[in-house]
This record gives sequence, structure tokens and C-alpha cells, in this order.
Amino acid sequence: MLEAKALSLSKGGKTLLSNIDLCLRPGELLAVLGPNGAGKSSLMNCLSGAERDICGQVVMDGHTPAALDAASLARQRAVLEQTPRISAPFSVEELIQLGAPRALPANEVAELSEQAIALLSLGALRYRCVPYLSGGEQHRTHMARVMVQLWAGQRLGGGRYLLIDEPTSSLDLQHQITVLRAARQAAAQGCGVLAILHDLTLAASVAHRILLLKDGRVIADGRPQEVLTRQRLEALYGLPVRVETGDVLTVTPDYARCWAAA
Repeated sequence: MLEAKALSLSKGGKTLLSNIDLCLRPGELLAVLGPNGAGKSSLMNCLSGAERDICGQVVMDGHTPAALDAASLARQRAVLEQTPRISAPFSVEELIQLGAPRALPANEVAELSEQAIALLSLGALRYRCVPYLSGGEQHRTHMARVMVQLWAGQRLGGGRYLLIDEPTSSLDLQHQITVLRAARQAAAQGCGVLAILHDLTLAASVAHRILLLKDGRVIADGRPQEVLTRQRLEALYGLPVRVETGDVLTVTPDYARCWAAA
């Protein structure tokens, strides 16, 4: 289990996170939502162990992530940053294989790479040079790399958590589903998955739980139908919205009211 207890974070005299308690369980996909500057990426950095200067506590299966060495931490959790960058001329296939540690035999690395290429629909791009891909193609390649890291961790006794920051932001509709299908598969296989998203309808369709952040504080945490109410979302985002329930909960701006108020 990945837990934050009374977690707070300040930088440059500004409070980014304040007294956050949360729990990410194995087999669960938790979507973190909130306006720009709410503290979503800061929260993920604390949970992943990338941010070490925190108040409170983060515990990953009984260990403090920031206290683990880099190799041990990489075996336990895989992280996709909001804007992963690479300038080295790796091919798609080469970059994906970099997700696996040296401890894994080459034949197993190749096997996992093939699985990730198929899962993220990258077969036609495998020999392309990553820096020359579109933004969306690069993002899918990095997602495939992260999936290889997660699967490799499982073969080495870890691979427990997947943390992804805005994984669909540069993707078309088809590939948004491709990426989130990979995240759902990881959860179905027993991983705890945390996904930072902006599309509320997409989050409602994919997540088991939703956590809403505002100004570094948790304002709601629960099932999508419980959390995504019109009154709460209008207060959070500062504009009128429409929430429609049905087979899938749908959230859209109430454009008529938006433009009438302009």
C-alpha cells in the first residue's frame, strides 16, 4: 500500500501541499484532478520519492520511498513525468528497452519490449528516432518504457505502483484510450495506479476513485459519482458545468452559461 500521512510541502515560501492523507491500494486506479497549480504534480513527486524535502510521511509497502536507493525504488514503482524529454538519438525500441534494469536477461527485456510495443500501438514506429516523433508519439513511447519498467520490476519482486502525470494531454482520442487501457491493465494485474488527468469525463470512465485537489488541499476523495457533483466542480473550477449521469458520468462546461457570462 502507498500512503501519505499529514503530507505537506513548501517551496520558496509557498505552500504547495497541506496536510494530505491518502491511500493507494493494489489493484486500484486513482485519478487526481484539479485546476492548474492545485498541487497534483507535487503530490506525485512526493509519492514517487522524487521529492524528499517533505513534512509528514510517505510510506510505500512499509518503506519511505525517499530512503530507498535508486535501483530499489525503480523496482517498486514506475513513473511517467508530465513532460518527459530526450535528445539522444535512440530508436523507439531502444528507448522502450531502457525501462528494464540490467539485472534482467536480454531475452526477457526483448520480450517485455515487444509486449509494450503492441500494447501502445507502436509497431510501425519501432525503428524511428525518438526526437523526430510527434509529441503524442513520443509520449506513447515513454509510456511503453514505463510499462517495461513496471513489468521488469514485477519479475524482480516489485512492480507495485504506476504513477503517471497527464498521460493523455498530447494524444488524440484513439491513443488516449490506448494509454489508459494500459493503465487499467496494470491495475487489473494488481498494481496501484495513480493518474493525474484533466478530462473529467475520461477520469470518471477509467478510475475506481477520484481525488480532487485545490490549493494543495484534498477537497474530496471517493467514487466518481460521489465526487464529481455540479456544485463541487463549479466551486473548484470557477465556471458553470453540466454533469450528466448514465452508463458513464459525463462532465462538460455549460457553454451557454459560460458565454452568457463573458
